[in-house]
Amino acid sequence: ENMAKMKVILSLLLVANTCSGLSVTTTLASPKSRLQDIFQGKADDLLVDPKTKQPLVASRRLTGSSVQVVYESNDERYGRRGNGAYLDLVAPLSAPSLEKLRQNAVTAFQTSSSDIVKVQTFRSPLTAFLYERGWRDSFVRNGFPGPDQEFAEFKEFAQIEETEKTVLDLSCGTGLFTRRIFTATPPTTRLIAADYSEAMLLEANRRFRQSFGNKQQQTSHNIDFIRVDVAHLPFADNSIDAIHCGAALHCYPDVEAALKEIFRVLKPDGAFFATTFLKGAMGTATSSSSSALSFFPQRRDTGFRFFSLDELEQLTREAAFADVHVRRQGSYCAIIKCRPSLKGTLGIDDDGVDNLTENEAPLSPSSFPPSTPTSTTSRVNSVNTAAAVVTDIPSA
Repeated sequence: ENMAKMKVILSLLLVANTCSGLSVTTTLASPKSRLQDIFQGKADDLLVDPKTKQPLVASRRLTGSSVQVVYESNDERYGRRGNGAYLDLVAPLSAPSLEKLRQNAVTAFQTSSSDIVKVQTFRSPLTAFLYERGWRDSFVRNGFPGPDQEFAEFKEFAQIEETEKTVLDLSCGTGLFTRRIFTATPPTTRLIAADYSEAMLLEANRRFRQSFGNKQQQTSHNIDFIRVDVAHLPFADNSIDAIHCGAALHCYPDVEAALKEIFRVLKPDGAFFATTFLKGAMGTATSSSSSALSFFPQRRDTGFRFFSLDELEQLTREAAFADVHVRRQGSYCAIIKCRPSLKGTLGIDDDGVDNLTENEAPLSPSSFPPSTPTSTTSRVNSVNTAAAVVTDIPSA
């Protein structure tokens, strides 16, 4: 084991020495200082502790014959899982305390059947396997645009083709839109594919490698897969330029908290684009009429949460978005386009009709003020490099 550690250290010194040889500077650091630079922690301008919002410091640690990257705040330590496929910023590496276990047990006992359906359905490996094998295609029957059409509208709205942008594919699922964003954005883009489901992140990573493995190695594209809780996003205030959230709002146990977090992490001129289901989708009735389907609202309330256009407009404005545009697409699909700052038409568009004007005052963002903008110039290692160098860190 000691011999294996020595080999790793010598390899790292060789890399450091090679890099110094390529440097334009003539100052040569000692081998000890170069080794310290490799293992010294560095703060990431984007990633923060999901609970405390303290910056996360990434540091390398030698474990056995492998090097692991650990992300630490003052309170918790996080690492990669799934053989390096994704960074888990939901479950810390440290073993939970007895008090934390007690709290988890109480939370599990109090969790409604509706929240269980929303959260656990997409954590299933079977759902991840089926998602791009017919599951997502079935949404078209409820009015959802095809992925290409939805992505084209998001790309135009968010202007993701501009350089030096940070783009978040929130609730990325199997990476259906992550791959499209990667193709359409320049190499200077920092792309984050985020989801709560471990199974979805594994499938998204696998499909990404299958599609872009060679291209990723030949470009400087920065992409990572991160497990997140949408009600406690691990991103700094005002750090994201564009967020895509496809067919996901109806799955969130706390939509209100999620929208406030999305508002918090977006830059003032950022763009939030989302699609979700409207009431009446999947056979649910929209009123208490004598329809044979009038009993379905009760069934809907024990599962996913479907919305009305008015409800979606109210939810986004209460989250402090100033520029809100909600419209019906087809039968039961809603398309939401928002910006934190006022830039254009406000209101609801049901089949092309707006019923708010620019003169109507939006909800003041002062109820949820953003913090000082954060730099996003730092970059993460490519997912291929991360998976090749960083080994999986098992749960404690």
